[in-house]
Amino acid sequence: MTFSRKNSRAHLQNIGKKSRSLIAASVLATAIGLGTLASVAFLPQAAHAQSADKISPEMISKIENYLANITTLKADFVQISSDGGAAEGELFMERPGKMRFEYNPPAQILLVSTGHDFIYYDKEINAPTYFDIDETPAGIILAENISLTDKVKVVNFQRTAETIRVELVRKTDPGAGSVTLVFAEKPMQLRQWIVTDPTGIETTVTLFNTEEGVALDPALFKFKRIWPQSGN
Repeated sequence: MTFSRKNSRAHLQNIGKKSRSLIAASVLATAIGLGTLASVAFLPQAAHAQSADKISPEMISKIENYLANITTLKADFVQISSDGGAAEGELFMERPGKMRFEYNPPAQILLVSTGHDFIYYDKEINAPTYFDIDETPAGIILAENISLTDKVKVVNFQRTAETIRVELVRKTDPGAGSVTLVFAEKPMQLRQWIVTDPTGIETTVTLFNTEEGVALDPALFKFKRIWPQSGN
């Protein structure tokens, strides 16, 4: 199936104050949870899947090397949650440690990984919340040393003629949820990650118009809280 921006818009909701909480929950699931999604997918579902015990060391190395060799990445994204939340925007990434989700209006959400903190910022109420990068799914692909076997383990591996899907859980708390990374294989490219939290809320982030190795403004990965101007 070919993913297009036009088709994605048919699934998007108008995001106003009433649905702001749904977007926040969806964003936080993406930022904090470690999970997988199957109900909403823009990439082909696996056929002739290989189980986790059949993933080869060579395939693990192939994925690790691809992620490790990403210096910068820019893409448009669509985010959909099984609880009804939906949003779209731009993603910027600079490895190691830096990432920015710029959500399109009317959503008033910003996610920034500065290299030290992962920040969820609600522009409407001017409220930032800080997390450790390593506690987020983003930490897997932003780590300086990429590993799919150190702090996480592969619990499911599926390969089709077009895609590779690798589901991961944290070794210290496998019941907390999982994250599934989805790649196009020819050429190798990160296309999607899929999150499910322990309550069953499923969130998928699909990338398109992806560019790698592009120059990015360092200011994208800095966070500055916006304070109201005081009156004269």
